[in-house]
Amino acid sequence: MALAFTVDTPRSFEANPGLISFHARKLVDTLEVRIDGKRYRVVTLAKPTRRATIGPIGLPSRDLNLTVIGWSMGKAVGRQTTTNVLGLPRLAFTGTQTTTTAPLAQRQLARLQRPAGSAAAWTVNLASGRGAAWNAGASFTGASTLKLPILLTYLIGLRRDPVGAPEWGTLQAMIRSSSNDAANAMLTAIGGDTTTGGARATATARKLGAFRLDVAAGYLTGQDRRGQQPPVRINDQPEIKCCKVVTAHDLGVLMQALVLAAGGKGRAHKLGLSPRDARVGLWLLAHTSYPGLFNPWTRFVTSHKIGYIESVWHDAAAVFDPRGTLITVVLTQNAGGASESAAANYGKGVLRIASTALDAPPAEPVPPLPFHT
Repeated sequence: MALAFTVDTPRSFEANPGLISFHARKLVDTLEVRIDGKRYRVVTLAKPTRRATIGPIGLPSRDLNLTVIGWSMGKAVGRQTTTNVLGLPRLAFTGTQTTTTAPLAQRQLARLQRPAGSAAAWTVNLASGRGAAWNAGASFTGASTLKLPILLTYLIGLRRDPVGAPEWGTLQAMIRSSSNDAANAMLTAIGGDTTTGGARATATARKLGAFRLDVAAGYLTGQDRRGQQPPVRINDQPEIKCCKVVTAHDLGVLMQALVLAAGGKGRAHKLGLSPRDARVGLWLLAHTSYPGLFNPWTRFVTSHKIGYIESVWHDAAAVFDPRGTLITVVLTQNAGGASESAAANYGKGVLRIASTALDAPPAEPVPPLPFHT
């Protein structure tokens, strides 16, 4: 027997900016939203309905339990509580592909003090469409940042909810604990073996605009592109060994694709990544065991994937600033040993430039976005 009132969105283990959808057996004219048991917002619908989507209304930037109550002519039709929701600001998924380089931010990145060895940075503000980059086309040893394209490839190919799928525990271990064994298991789940899985992840990354990243094979030559915004130049190419390489640009466009898909837009969504699955991916990336190079410097929710071995410290992040989501990537590599503190200090500088020099617009009211489940 169908429930009297069912909340379809949000569901548990997802990042959500206040997108709420429901269906009910009776007409509903008002929705009441409660957070951790306290009234947060009351929304009067345009007309009584049995099915509707509202939002994004914006949620507090933290983990929370969200209760939605449906009302009809002053009487409660039903209620449902969803646990393990990561609240995001209203503009979290607002934006398009970046098309403009911000001159001031570009100059500031060029002057920013970098760690010993080689470094790269790439950052965009999704709300303003402006970005900046330094050495974003140079290839670096990828380390665990390559688990980001593995995550995207798995979610794009998934035909059921990731929470409760056979690989759910393995997926959590790969992202939250950065387990290499779990990454190998996920590659096998994608392709039947790690080699085929890696090739498929690399192919998916290419389709998403990452044109030098390589999950499981050697460095790919002849893949340079002209006219990218922000620019994808090579200012300082570190010495790297064969295989498993990334660029700041490539990690940035992958993270951007994941965020846009959460709002039903962008390249990853066109490839088959559902908004629900993208929101689960962002939840996983916001609950990792390591603070990374950006999270220590911001009070906003940060979904990110780090990579580190003796010679590298990297991080690729989506920082959910209420004025506009910032995609920020920092790569550092030093053959003599990379410094976590120096990399984090570089990340702090890149995040400061992203927060102040990419012309983030104020959080003005916008009409509700088209919603996809």
